[in-house]
Amino acid sequence: MTLNAIIVDDEPAARSMLRQIITEHCSMIHIIDEATDVKSAVKLINKYSVDLVFLDIEMPEENGFMLFDYFNQPTFETIFCTAYSDFALQAFEVSAVDYILKPISISKVLAAVEKAVKMVGQNQIIQRVNVLKENLSVNKLQKIALPMADSLVFVQLEDIYFFEADGSYTNVITKTGKTLVSKKIKEFDELLANDARFYRIHRSYLINTHQIMKYNKKDGAMIEFANGYSAPIAREKVKEFDEFIASVKV
Repeated sequence: MTLNAIIVDDEPAARSMLRQIITEHCSMIHIIDEATDVKSAVKLINKYSVDLVFLDIEMPEENGFMLFDYFNQPTFETIFCTAYSDFALQAFEVSAVDYILKPISISKVLAAVEKAVKMVGQNQIIQRVNVLKENLSVNKLQKIALPMADSLVFVQLEDIYFFEADGSYTNVITKTGKTLVSKKIKEFDELLANDARFYRIHRSYLINTHQIMKYNKKDGAMIEFANGYSAPIAREKVKEFDEFIASVKV
């Protein structure tokens, strides 16, 4: 399968570097044209059958996010090229939006392309970009994308009670019930590593501390949530968790 792609970036050197890497290392990607701004990109997308857009964020007049204002339901997948770091990249990750961090490198391009190719055809890019923008709008993650068999489900992070490992899958327990998703709990732990709300109390449990209803120490340390849900604390984690709870400012 060959995917038709365009590169959108106002910097000629950046376009040239990206084209070279894709041509030499991504045989499934065919670069059909380039654009220097959002309006030019819209014309190319309407002219060609575009499967994938490599999109710079910081450009004059209109930033990359504004591309999606021109389409009701775009059928192309997008990889953002960005100089963002830290919290912003965490927002990209939990929103399931692919990106290449500048300065670009072969490994970064290959990793982004590999993820984006799997998303082509799902037609959820606007939903994911909207979640990304929501997460970026305040300095706190709002929503997370949960990967299902052939789509993504978006949930409010505050509505999650805990994540429960289930082999190569993870049960996500929320206020509305339980959802089995195709991602290991380790990946959620890494995604939310910088979010103080979430704490790994057990190799099989990552909890939202904001949703704790009761910390029961009687018959083995146990965290209780609403609707009868509970999660055990690993014996070796109890002291560490006690110190964490004691340090939390109410």
